[in-house]
Amino acid sequence: MARKGKRNRKGGLQELIEMPWRVSVMLAVVFFVCLRWIVPALIPASTLFGVLRPILETLSWIVLCGFGAAAALAALHARVEAARQVRHAEAAQAQHARQAALDAMMPRPAAWSLEALRQLEWKRIELLCARYYEAAGFRTETQATGPDGGIDVKLYKNDPIHPIAIVQCKAWNTRPVGVKEVRELLGVMAHVKVARGIVVSTGGYSQDALAFGAANPIQLLDGQALVDKLLQLAPAQQAALLASSFEGDYRTPTCPSCGVKLRERSGKRASFWGCKNYPRCKTLIPVARESAQPQAAAA
Repeated sequence: MARKGKRNRKGGLQELIEMPWRVSVMLAVVFFVCLRWIVPALIPASTLFGVLRPILETLSWIVLCGFGAAAALAALHARVEAARQVRHAEAAQAQHARQAALDAMMPRPAAWSLEALRQLEWKRIELLCARYYEAAGFRTETQATGPDGGIDVKLYKNDPIHPIAIVQCKAWNTRPVGVKEVRELLGVMAHVKVARGIVVSTGGYSQDALAFGAANPIQLLDGQALVDKLLQLAPAQQAALLASSFEGDYRTPTCPSCGVKLRERSGKRASFWGCKNYPRCKTLIPVARESAQPQAAAA
């Protein structure tokens, strides 16, 4: 209870600071006049309460200084808030300009195709898969940032707690997904007690991976298979997925640890994608120049 009262007192002071500074000035004048002249005039000096008159005089100056300080803080807060709003407006304008530049450099495709799919960075592929299965009637759950435990998307149908399938996405344009990755998904399925697994790759699969998937309850979707599924959706659903997938910077890879866009840096031997939060985050992804999607091999 004591902590709650303390928060309320802080909240009252904060509200006073967030009000216009003129409110504090007005309150300062009102309380000063009341304590300095009005209240003492109501207390006869000849009574026992007459000793309060000098105390009220001192208190009036304390209250005046207190509200004056609040007025000064309110004025400072107003200036800081105005500057923050200006910075926010400038940032919004800069973002709009960057978006316009990105749209000019990276025009959005008019329809789904394998070429369009392979332009998306790895995180956009994960979100696209989740949104596709939502359009197909599933409830989905994705991993925001950090280690995913081998699961990119969980699919739910009737049971809101236990998924009926898990999805692993591979934005690998230049190399096939091998049997090792498919076998690892089977291990994750056994660990989380899910009977069905799905691997989605923007590229293809090795023959061993295809054979292993066929022998186990694992569906392997390559890039063209995913495009075919997208094209089977209603035109409005296709358009909605196209707009959300190609909004903003859809090529630059996302940091798997921090969830921010990586920055291209030059190393001694080759360029790489690095996190802007370095050295706290040491994520490094090679830039594959021959790929339509440089970061795909690292996802």
